[in-house]
Amino acid sequence: MDTGVAGWSGTIPAFIDEEARQIRLALEEFVEDAGDSQIRAWQNSIPQLKAVMSHYLGERSDENNGAVLEYALPMEQGRRPDVIVLDNGLVVVLELKGYGIVKQEDLDQASAYARDLRHYHSMCRDRDVIAILVPLQRRGPWEEMDDVLICGPDLLPGLLQQITAKSSATPLNSDEFLSGDYEPMPTLVEAARRMFEDGDLPNIRRARAATDPALETSMRILKNAAETRSRKLILLSGVPGAGKTLVGIRLSYDRSTLSLAVPRLMKRAGGIEEYVDPTITSVFLSGNGPLVEVLQDALGKESKNFVRPVRGYVKHHFGERGSNRVPNEHVLIFDEAQRAWDREKVERGHKGEFVGSEPDLFINMAERIPEWSVVVGLIGTGQEIHDGEESGIQQWVDAVASSNEPDRWEIHAPPKIANSLESGTIKVHSEEFLSLDVTLRSHFAEKVHEWVDGLIGETELSSTELSEMGKELQSEGFRMYWTDNLAKAKSYIMNRYEGMKDKRYGLIASSRDKALAPMIPNDFMSTKNVRKGAWFNAEQHHPRSGCQLNTCMTEFGIQGLELDFCLVGWGTDYVLRDGIWSNHLMKNHARGVPVKDPLSLRRNAYRVLLTRARDGFVLYIPNDDGLEAKHQGSLEETRNWLNSCGISKLND
Repeated sequence: MDTGVAGWSGTIPAFIDEEARQIRLALEEFVEDAGDSQIRAWQNSIPQLKAVMSHYLGERSDENNGAVLEYALPMEQGRRPDVIVLDNGLVVVLELKGYGIVKQEDLDQASAYARDLRHYHSMCRDRDVIAILVPLQRRGPWEEMDDVLICGPDLLPGLLQQITAKSSATPLNSDEFLSGDYEPMPTLVEAARRMFEDGDLPNIRRARAATDPALETSMRILKNAAETRSRKLILLSGVPGAGKTLVGIRLSYDRSTLSLAVPRLMKRAGGIEEYVDPTITSVFLSGNGPLVEVLQDALGKESKNFVRPVRGYVKHHFGERGSNRVPNEHVLIFDEAQRAWDREKVERGHKGEFVGSEPDLFINMAERIPEWSVVVGLIGTGQEIHDGEESGIQQWVDAVASSNEPDRWEIHAPPKIANSLESGTIKVHSEEFLSLDVTLRSHFAEKVHEWVDGLIGETELSSTELSEMGKELQSEGFRMYWTDNLAKAKSYIMNRYEGMKDKRYGLIASSRDKALAPMIPNDFMSTKNVRKGAWFNAEQHHPRSGCQLNTCMTEFGIQGLELDFCLVGWGTDYVLRDGIWSNHLMKNHARGVPVKDPLSLRRNAYRVLLTRARDGFVLYIPNDDGLEAKHQGSLEETRNWLNSCGISKLND
C-alpha cells in the first residue's frame, strides 16, 4: 500500500496476509534511489518479519493496530525507520540489520528514531516509544543497551507480547499515525532557509515556543521606539544553541516592520530630491565571517540585504568616503555582541582608519538615523575566543552613556544583565523574555552547556556529578564518546548517518594545538583554504563537504553554527596538570597581539567545540604513539578526567 509518506502501511493482519513480493515492490517504488543492497535486505527481511508478526499476533484478529514500513520522517530527507509497530497504544520502532553483531552506531540510530518520534510526532506525544534493534542473524536472549532493546527474530514475538501487554494507552492505528504532524527541530541554517522561502518561520512547535517570547518582546520595544521617536539598546542573551541568532535573523527579515520605516529624502539624477520608502527596516550584522558566508551561501543573493558582515558595514559608514553616511535601516542587529571589538582591536583591525570600540561605532551609526533607531545586541555567554573580545557587555552601556544623545536612549536587558549594569543616568528596563536559557541545539538534552562548563573547569563540579549528568544526557539521546582511533570515529559517524542526506557532520579542532596537525589538518593554511559555505551546505558526497571528514574547521569557523554530529580533536593546548587546567603547550599567538587572558580563551574555544552538536560527538584523543616525543604523556590525565565525566569509550 503506497501511503505517500511510507513505503507500506496497514494493519498487522494485512501485513501478514500480503505477499512478501508485493510489499517489497511497494517499498522499491517508494524509495526511488534504493540500491541493490537495500533491495536484497528487503528480500531477506520481509519474510522473517512476516513470520515474527504472525507468531506475535497469534489468534488475534482485531485490526486496531498497525505496521508502517519505511516511514519517511517529514522534513528529514533520507531518515526512515525500518518498521514501526503500533499495538495497544504503544509505538515500537524496529531497526533491522542483516548481521548478528551489535554496532554502536546502530544502537544510536535506533535510539534517535525513538527520541524524535516521541518528541516531534503529534501522535506519539504522551506515549511510550520503544526502540528495538533486530540483528537478523542473532539468536538467544534479548538484552538492553543504551535504552535500546536488542533481540533476534527468534525471540522477538515474545518480547513484543511482553512490552505491549503492559500498555494501557489509547489505541493507535497506522492511518492515525500517518495523519499526525511531525515537526522536527531544524538547524539554524535550515530554519533560515525555510523562513526566506516561505516568508516566515514555519510552525515548528518547539522552535517557536522557545524563541517567540524573545521575538515578541523585541518587536514591542522596536515599535515603541518608532512610535516615540526614541532610541533603544536591546540586549538579548542566551546559552549556546538557545536560538539567539535565529531570533536575530527572524527580526531582520520580519516584513511587518516595513510599515514602521520612515521615508528618506533622497537625491535622484539631475539633483531632484524625493522621499523614498526604505526596502528593509533591519539588518543582521555579524563579526562571525563563517556564519555570514554559510548563511549567504544557503539563502541566496537576496539574503545579502539582510545578512551582512559587520566589518564591511562599519567600514562603509566610517571609511574615508562614508564617514557621515546614514544607515538605510532603523534596526541594527549585532550578533555575538559580547565579542564586540574593543577600542584597541578596532584600531588594529582597521589600521587606525577610525577609533572607538565597535559598540561606540554602532551607537554612533544609530544616532545618525534622524527619526528612531534600535540596536539589538545578541549575547552568548562564555564564547569570547579572539583577542580584543574580552571587555564584555559593559562597553555597550559605556558607549550609550558617552554618546551624543544619551538622554534619548533606553536599555532593555534580561534581569541578570540589567541588575549588573553600571548605567549611570541611562534608564534600564528588566525584560524577562530577553533571556534564552534552554538550548535547542541538542534536541531535549537541555543540560549540555551546564555539563560542558563543568567538564572544562568553568564551574566546579566533581567527576561524580558530571558522570551523573552525562548519564542523563545519554538517556535524552545526546551521545558522547572518546577514542584514540581516528578511523574508528569516522566509520561510526559515516555508518550512523548513511543515507540520511540532510544530516551534517564534520571534523573540528582547536586552532592553537600543534600536536594534532599530523592527524587532523587544523593548521592555519589548511583551515584557511576551506570554503565555509560548501563545507556546511554542499551535499555529503561533494569533495568540499565537511561530511567527508577530511577537512577541519576550528573554533573560529564553527562558532555560531551547528552540526548534527561532531568529530572533535582534543589537543595538547588545553590539558590537566595535577588537577589544574593548563595551556602551557599551546601554540603562541602572533607577536604584538595583546591577549589579556589566554587560558580563558582556550577554555572558551573548547566550550565552542563541545557545544556545536545536536546529536552528540566523538572526541579523538590521540595516544602517545600518535604524538611527537615532546607531547607524549601530556593527554593522559585529561583523558582520564573526560572518561570519568560520562564520556564513554567508543566500542569496536
